[in-house]
Amino acid sequence: MNYKDISQKSYPVNRMLTAEERQNQLRQKERLDITPFYNASTVKFNSTFMELVDRWFIYRGYVTFCSLFFIALTVSMTCIALTVPEWHLVPTSTDWQGIVLWWAICSPFWAYMLWILRKESFRWTHYPIRFNYRKRMVYVFCLDGVIRSAKWDDLFFTISRCRRSYTPGSGPQIWDIRGHALKADRETVEWTFALHGDSEDPRQLKNGWEFVRRYMEEGPKAVFGDVHWCHDVASRRETFREGLFALNLNLNGLPRLIQYISAPVVWLISIGRVFAIRTSKIPQWPAAIEAKCRIDASDPYQRTAAQNPAKFPTDPVSVVREQISQ
Repeated sequence: MNYKDISQKSYPVNRMLTAEERQNQLRQKERLDITPFYNASTVKFNSTFMELVDRWFIYRGYVTFCSLFFIALTVSMTCIALTVPEWHLVPTSTDWQGIVLWWAICSPFWAYMLWILRKESFRWTHYPIRFNYRKRMVYVFCLDGVIRSAKWDDLFFTISRCRRSYTPGSGPQIWDIRGHALKADRETVEWTFALHGDSEDPRQLKNGWEFVRRYMEEGPKAVFGDVHWCHDVASRRETFREGLFALNLNLNGLPRLIQYISAPVVWLISIGRVFAIRTSKIPQWPAAIEAKCRIDASDPYQRTAAQNPAKFPTDPVSVVREQISQ
């Protein structure tokens, strides 16, 4: 996972495209001979538009849980020490100068934890990306709350590093797919967004890209059969069970032993996810965008969470993993 770019300001803009970005460009008209993979990213699917969740959706809760844990831990230690002076963990309750000093030491830490907490909480439940096939437009609910749009054909897509600088031994290099809206010179980045998913293996990202590309270039019929699940988050907050399911998507396709070992951690993180979701607003598209995304009542390619199977299908994940390993 990577949180470096969870703040919209982290994306470098008003800059020239780099040589690596040009080398890793994904072209809208270039069909890749691989299996499209929806990567459990869909919210809505139909002949007019396809709506996907954001880059950080399946990780939502990790930052919040860690922040709440450390805040609760230090506050609890402070309260215990003040009420049980003989422990001498901090100055006694009668030593007001010591108490003020202790709070002065802790306050910057708590302020930093609250700043980290707001990376996920008190914001929006998710940041949808809508691909309008009929209008050939892309609408992005960005991390700063601003809704931006661009023509599909004008966007520059590329596989990008999640770390601006990487040195051996500093952990795995994570990659994701960025969409750059360029200025009139077609070389300067005006604003940036990321597609759903990340990976240590850039090849895996191409399957998700091909799913989006084929929808926009070949139409909904080309990938309708690849959509096996939709998140029910368009007009309501997810339930605890749904949030737990989303977190478990990180483990999907991994060996059973790893999934069992990781299960307790995921359950703890789900507490942070509940807090993040419950304190955040549900994103709403403006009426002007909704008017451009009207769905035909008789659309044969409509897919929402209402058609979800009882159990999440893992077969598509297995197929993609086998293809990449070959």
